[in-house]
Amino acid sequence: MEFQHKVLHIAPENTAGVPYNLTRMQKSFGLESRLITFYKIPYDFPEDICLKIPLSRSKLAMKWRDYKKRKLHQRIENENTDYWTYLPYFSYRNSVEQLFMKVREKRHSGKFEKALEELNAESFDIIHFDGGIDFYSDCRTAIRFKKAGKKIINCYFGDDLRTRGIVKKMDELSDLNLTFEYDHTLRHPDINFLFFPFEDSKLEYIPDEEYFGKGMIRIIHSPTDRYVKGTYEIIEAIEKVKRSRDIEFLLIENTPRNELLKIKRTCHIAIDQIGNRGGTGYGINSLENLSLGIPTITDMNCGMAEWLPENPFLVANKDNLADVIISLLDDESLLRGLRSKSRLWVEKYHSYQSVFSRLRQYYQSIDVNI
Repeated sequence: MEFQHKVLHIAPENTAGVPYNLTRMQKSFGLESRLITFYKIPYDFPEDICLKIPLSRSKLAMKWRDYKKRKLHQRIENENTDYWTYLPYFSYRNSVEQLFMKVREKRHSGKFEKALEELNAESFDIIHFDGGIDFYSDCRTAIRFKKAGKKIINCYFGDDLRTRGIVKKMDELSDLNLTFEYDHTLRHPDINFLFFPFEDSKLEYIPDEEYFGKGMIRIIHSPTDRYVKGTYEIIEAIEKVKRSRDIEFLLIENTPRNELLKIKRTCHIAIDQIGNRGGTGYGINSLENLSLGIPTITDMNCGMAEWLPENPFLVANKDNLADVIISLLDDESLLRGLRSKSRLWVEKYHSYQSVFSRLRQYYQSIDVNI
């Protein structure tokens, strides 16, 4: 099936590989879909057109970003605001930060404009701003496309609407708002939820004879950020479990995805996050676990555990994580039950077919018939 529509994705970076996965999904159903990213992320996710604009990821730069997040959380707490419904609007923290971004825009605008020209961007009729942000702080790209009659779609994921906030002008220009984050639906008054697309056909499900024939139980935790994923609380719970059960704990960090997947195949249980600092419950990491047939424990917040259809996760928090792990270790029937439905759940809700069908409905709501 081929469609006449052409989709251009513009994103700061290929966060967790999601923007690129969107283009792959759309291409698989006959849409011409391309992606321009500004920054290269330090993981081995594929790219389409990456401008490779320098972005400091030094310890000092990361501390500054963490400081801004903490300041926001402190302000929310001081103002006694409900964190899960709070919608900040983006603004520069100070004149120095604003000047820095203006200089960066001016210095690298040639790369961006060249990429648009080489793609013949004017021939695209659907423009996804993945992250809800333009290359330019004055949103001139989105304004230009809007005046040319293009459909503007803001697509949010990660911390876009939690810490950075919404860009007011982009929100005004948008014809459709999409999100892959459940809590965003509690923050934004006009946004539509999508399960993010995930292709698991290359991940071979671990058969029972391999899974149950591995010997000592291995539990894996593979965080990208220890604080965000609650790694220290997880380690504390693991130490409690080790007092009464023989287990091996694998803390895997800074490992290429292909190597990580090989390690995962040797494991029995995975722990995604504890502490609700990194989103509402799960991401690509968990979908890989479930597709392999590895029962996964995670923390969920703001009612997501009750909302999530046919929830395949074991939900835990820092207070009961050790008990949840032990209950899983002592109940093989629970392990088998979680394994049997895990991959089926991923295919039902996160497959390209499922997500594209829903995205198609959203497009049709703004008179884009595909």
